[in-house]
Amino acid sequence: MTPTDLSRDDVRAGLKRWLDTWKVTGPLLEQERAERLARMTDEEARQQTRDLFALWRPFPLDDMGVELVTQQGWFMVASRRAGRR
Repeated sequence: MTPTDLSRDDVRAGLKRWLDTWKVTGPLLEQERAERLARMTDEEARQQTRDLFALWRPFPLDDMGVELVTQQGWFMVASRRAGRR
């Protein structure tokens, strides 16, 4: 059995505790978020936006899609193993 087996009582009890916690915590965090946004100046909002966009590509060098090339290589290997060419 895995720890996420929903037929287990302890797993279901843990999930219920988690949901009950978020029923209380979620609205509090949403209120905090709304208050912080209301206090934010336009310049702070612009800076936050710039900071978030900077996370999009943290490295200045572009890898030219190396992940896609690697993925296509694995697809080719899997296809050959399955008898397709």
